[in-house]
Amino acid sequence: MKKIVLTLSLCGLFLIQSCQSDDNALGEDEKVILNSNSESLNNRIDHSGSGVLDLVVSSSISGKTIETEAGTFPMSLLAEVTPPIYNGRTLMATHVDVKDNYVYVSYNTQGETYLGGIDVIDISTPNNPKLVVQAILPNVDISTVLFDNGKLYISGAIDADLNEVSSPAFVAQMPLQSGLLTKDYILNSLTGYVGTGLAVADSKYYAVSGNNGVIAKLDKSTNVLETTIPVDDLRAMGHIGNKIVVLSGTGSVKVYNAGTLSLETSFKVSVDVADAKRTIDFQGNNVLVSQGYSGLGVYNLNTGAIQQSFTVPKAAIDEDSSDVVTNAVSVNGDYAYVANGAAGISVFKTADGILNLLGTIDLSGSSNYVKSVGDYIYVASGNGGLKIIKKVSVSSIDCSNFAIYKGGQWLNVNSGDSLSYQGNTSLQGINVNQNLTFCGSLAVKQGININSGGVFTMKGSMAQGNYNSNSNNFNFNINGTFKVEGSIVIYGNLIMNSGAKLEFLGSNSEITVYGKVTKNNGVSIIGTYKDTFNKLK
Repeated sequence: MKKIVLTLSLCGLFLIQSCQSDDNALGEDEKVILNSNSESLNNRIDHSGSGVLDLVVSSSISGKTIETEAGTFPMSLLAEVTPPIYNGRTLMATHVDVKDNYVYVSYNTQGETYLGGIDVIDISTPNNPKLVVQAILPNVDISTVLFDNGKLYISGAIDADLNEVSSPAFVAQMPLQSGLLTKDYILNSLTGYVGTGLAVADSKYYAVSGNNGVIAKLDKSTNVLETTIPVDDLRAMGHIGNKIVVLSGTGSVKVYNAGTLSLETSFKVSVDVADAKRTIDFQGNNVLVSQGYSGLGVYNLNTGAIQQSFTVPKAAIDEDSSDVVTNAVSVNGDYAYVANGAAGISVFKTADGILNLLGTIDLSGSSNYVKSVGDYIYVASGNGGLKIIKKVSVSSIDCSNFAIYKGGQWLNVNSGDSLSYQGNTSLQGINVNQNLTFCGSLAVKQGININSGGVFTMKGSMAQGNYNSNSNNFNFNINGTFKVEGSIVIYGNLIMNSGAKLEFLGSNSEITVYGKVTKNNGVSIIGTYKDTFNKLK
C-alpha cells in the first residue's frame, strides 16, 4: 500500500504519493503517547518574533506600500508554537480548532513515515498562551481536528499494512477529559488515501476523503458508519443549516441535504492543482472558497453565482511564485482571513454585503491554514508550527466623547497641546510632550516617548513594540506620566527614567511586559493592577 501524505510543499498543503514506510511504529506500541510535562512543553512556546504587526496596504497603481493614514486593524503576534519533534522527525502543522480556552492543533509528517500529533494550547491568560498537553500518534498522519461536545474528531491517513485496514483514509473519535487529550481513539476506515475534512451536525458527523474518496455520514453516539457517497477528488467540507457542502478539486461545490445526503445543487468553481488541500467557509448566504492559484472565490450558496473574486496577493518579498497560493479561508463575523502561502494572510471585512480587502499580514514562512475565533487568528505554517495573532480590542470602555483619530502613522503631541482621540488604530510611534488621551484599541509598532511634563492616558487596550528588537527606537520610555485604564502589552523594554510615574486607574487594569523593565531613581507606580510576568516588582 502506497502512502499519500498531507505535506507542505511549495504550493502549501499537498497530498504527495510516495513509497510505504518500513518504520514499524518507531518502536512504540501505544496508540497515543501523551506528554503533559509543562517545562518541556513550554520550551516550544517561542516569543522571539512576538510584537506588533502591520497590516500592509498596497497601492493599486504602483503595487508599493502606502502609509497615507493610520491603520484601523491593531494586532500583535503573541507567540509561535514550534512543531513537535519525535524520534528526530519534525512534524508539520496542518489544522486548528478552538473550544473555549483550548486550541487544538493537528500535525502530520512529510515523507514516507506515518506520524502525527495533536497539541492543546491554553489561552485562558490571553497574553501568555501555554502548551498544556502534546499527543504523538505513531503510524498516523492527522490532517483535520474538530471539537464537539467533549470529543475530538480527527481525520487523516493511517499505515494500512501495519494496522490491517482496507485503506489509509480514516476518521476517528477521541474522548476528552475536561477538554484534554486521552490515550485512545475509535477509528473508522474510509475509502481513499487520506481523510481531508470533517463536519458535525446534531446527532451525526461527516467526513470526506481525497483521491478515490467519499463523503461519509456517521452516528456520533455509536460511531457507526451509516452512508458513503463516492465523489471525485474531495478537498474540504462544511456544515451550514441543514446542508453539507463539499469542495471538489475538479472544479465544483456540491450541496447535500444533511439528513439524507441527497444532492441539492452543484455549481462550478475554479479547477485546482491535483491533490491540493483547500478549505471553505460561510458568510451569510455565500460560501468562500480557497482556489489555489486562482485566489479566493465568493459564491452564492443557493444559486452558485459568483459574487466576487480576488487574486492571490503578491508576496512582500521575492518568493518562488509556486508558494504564493490561496490555501485556506476562515470567517469570523464580518471579517474573513485568507491564507496565501508565502504571501501571508489577507484580511477582508464585509460592508453592505460586499467583501472588502483591508490589507495583508506579512508573516514569515508559508501560511497554509488559518482559523479565527474571537479576537484570535491562528495560522498553521507546516514546519514553522503555529502562529498566534491577537487583535488589540476593547469592549467595556465608553469612548464616545472623544474624536476619532484620523491622523498619520506618527502621533506627535507638542508642548502646549492637549489632544484626545478614540479609535481602533495602528501607529508607527508616539511622542508626547504635553497631554494625550487615547480611548479604544491601539497598536504601536515602534517606540513611545513620554517626555518630562508629558501625560499620556490610555483607556482601553494597547500593544507596543517588538520582543526581538535591540533598537532603542522600539523602547517604551517614560519621563513623565503614563496613566492606564485597561490592558497594556509591551513586547520590548519599558524604561522608567528618574521621576517617571506609572498610574493604574480603576480596579481591573493589567500590564504585560515581555522585555526588560528599568526603574531609575524616584519612580512611582500606583494603583491596582495585574502584572502578568511580575516585571514591575
